[in-house]
Amino acid sequence: MYVLEKIFNLLFFFGILLLFGRILTLILRLLDIPFTTFFKDYSKISLIILIFGIIGTEFVKSRKRNNA
Repeated sequence: MYVLEKIFNLLFFFGILLLFGRILTLILRLLDIPFTTFFKDYSKISLIILIFGIIGTEFVKSRKRNNA
């Protein structure tokens, strides 16, 4: 379970970073400041990564609570 916990935490962290990048891209585009389109191009993938991270983290937490 320890390896799965690390993987899900990594997915969650990476998904949060991509989410902040998408928000930053949106803010800069609204201000007409040129910025990379990387976060816009991979927006669906970043949401999928974030959702897997959240679901996996909650799954591991519930397993720990039931075993303790």
